[in-house]
Amino acid sequence: MLKKIKYGFVLLAGILFTAAVFAQPVPLQREDYVADNMLLYQRNAGGWPKHIGEVKIDYTKKLSPAEKAGVMDDFARNDATIDNNATSKEIRYLVTAYKKWHNKSYLDAAEKGIRYLLKMQYSNGGFPQFYPDTSIYRSEITFNDNAMINALNVLWDVTHGINDFDVVDKSFINPSEKAIERGIDCILKTQIKVNGKLTVWCAQYDKHTLQPAKARAYELVSLSGLESVGIVEFLMKVQHPSKQIKDAVNNAVQWFQQSKIDGYNYIDIKDATQPNGRDRILAPEKNSVVWARFYDIETNKPFFSGRNGIKKWSVTEIENERRTAYAWYGTWPKKLLEKEYPEWLKKNSEKLTGPIKIVVDINGKGNFTSIQSAINSLPDFSDKPSVIKIKNGVYKEKIYLKKNNIALQGESRDNTIITYAIARDEWRCTHPDDWGVATINIDANDITLKDLTITNSYGFDAKEDRVIDCPADTVTHKKTITKTGHQMALRSMDSATRLKAINVHFRSFAGDTVSPWNTENGMFYFKDCVIEGGVDFYCPRGWAYAENCTFIANTGQASIWHDGSRYQDSRTVLKNCSFKGFDGFNLGRYHRDAQFYLINCTFAKNMADKDIYLVRTTNVIKWGRRVYYFNCHRQGGDYTWHKDNLSPANGAPKPGDINVAWVFKNKWNPEMN
Repeated sequence: MLKKIKYGFVLLAGILFTAAVFAQPVPLQREDYVADNMLLYQRNAGGWPKHIGEVKIDYTKKLSPAEKAGVMDDFARNDATIDNNATSKEIRYLVTAYKKWHNKSYLDAAEKGIRYLLKMQYSNGGFPQFYPDTSIYRSEITFNDNAMINALNVLWDVTHGINDFDVVDKSFINPSEKAIERGIDCILKTQIKVNGKLTVWCAQYDKHTLQPAKARAYELVSLSGLESVGIVEFLMKVQHPSKQIKDAVNNAVQWFQQSKIDGYNYIDIKDATQPNGRDRILAPEKNSVVWARFYDIETNKPFFSGRNGIKKWSVTEIENERRTAYAWYGTWPKKLLEKEYPEWLKKNSEKLTGPIKIVVDINGKGNFTSIQSAINSLPDFSDKPSVIKIKNGVYKEKIYLKKNNIALQGESRDNTIITYAIARDEWRCTHPDDWGVATINIDANDITLKDLTITNSYGFDAKEDRVIDCPADTVTHKKTITKTGHQMALRSMDSATRLKAINVHFRSFAGDTVSPWNTENGMFYFKDCVIEGGVDFYCPRGWAYAENCTFIANTGQASIWHDGSRYQDSRTVLKNCSFKGFDGFNLGRYHRDAQFYLINCTFAKNMADKDIYLVRTTNVIKWGRRVYYFNCHRQGGDYTWHKDNLSPANGAPKPGDINVAWVFKNKWNPEMN
């Protein structure tokens, strides 16, 4: 009986113990090798190294007692850094490990790391790459590989108590806030201006002068296509951003948009002739887009450098080891442009609703200091017109218009100047199409330009011809860029229509100054404009009407051109217009089906005695010669070829019938406000 009672007691105790065990949470792992190793590698200064010698630290490795002793012997070394996410990643890991394990040593180490970040920051807000090591370039303010931004992002999380940083002692909040303020001030002061316009940032700066500085031999002074992304993303975190922050973000985004390389990808290929059996090249790839790591500050051209520190303009000119072991091209800004920036704009542009009116003033007395920033602030889709009023000044920027119903209106034509220098031949060496080739680039409908001067200054600025690397040239990979090549002040893409220009001076030295191109349904209206350039400097496609305009030939074989090859009734009308230029300038030409109407026009005495002519071409001219004049006269006496000849035109229109409604077939009335 006693044995049965004892057995029953034991059985009951076992049952109760088992129930108690299953009623409790499953015990967690009681050691974190990664966190424990981070404690070992933390330096006396508070930060962490990124390498031991040339070997990257592997925190997942279980260390032997001897290895642990060796690491601990390095406690006093001065190799702590924020390069390659060192120190930032350890702090982040340790605060999360503390929340999981409640090991106080993890939190202590993380807080020591935060003190390190606060201590290493310069009074001007910058962060060096290493601290306390100040040798060679390590003391420079370093955006390279996002070093400074990673540190600021840690302090941001401390300040806001997010991403597990709510466990950090609250005494860190105030100094972290002040460090962020200094950091933003440094960021704004170091944003590079080119010709008075904000662009992006260099990878590193002199700690005293805040001027761009070089680092390693192949990391020269530049505009950075990589590091600038992280900087913009950090600025966009700021709640209620100041006008200066908005301008910094908007101008940087504009630079990213202008500096992208469409239709190419940076890929690895097998190449048995190379030391490691492979190479990396910039290759054509439809629908792909990349950015270069480094851009020349003066020209905005991508450049490259090997270990000899010599700047090259093609990645193929540097050694294979550097070509394949460094990120010379990438897609870094893609997410920023496609998702983050539009969301930021929406959040920070609530007041811009309804029929929008924005003022741009380069002197800072408007809503924006750059035209592109004002355009970027507008909604992507709107049925209501938005007016951007531009104060007098010289705006050295390239404009991209992809949003409908926008009017750019200057304060006065002669004093509101938008100017940019780009040769089309150079642009097409690294871009698959003309998007971005002009000072004003339009891929939208219902755009109005008024009271402006729009200049492509390349031909005016160029001193001599240049030979450049040209990947698009599949034979020589070189291209000669001349001052008389195509230079567009305006280029509209193939789907843009209902473009209106009133009292605008379009200027270039050479060809295709005004290129509104849409043979399918393009409708283009020009009134009281001055248009000057070289060959075919006024060259609309589709339907175009120009009234009271002055055409000035600077150089080239012809002034006007037309492409009406898509539909037989496509036409270009020039009414009450005047033509002048260099001695012997030609009026016009065509090499596709075209239809010209010149009504009440005047020609300078020095115009060549040559009618609008057909260029030798392989194109089939389906509808024959269609060049019509009425009441056109030349100073010093008329030539016979511009006598009145409207009667052979289709429908034999009367001079009074040739108006806006007739040209656009009542589909559009640009004369309505």
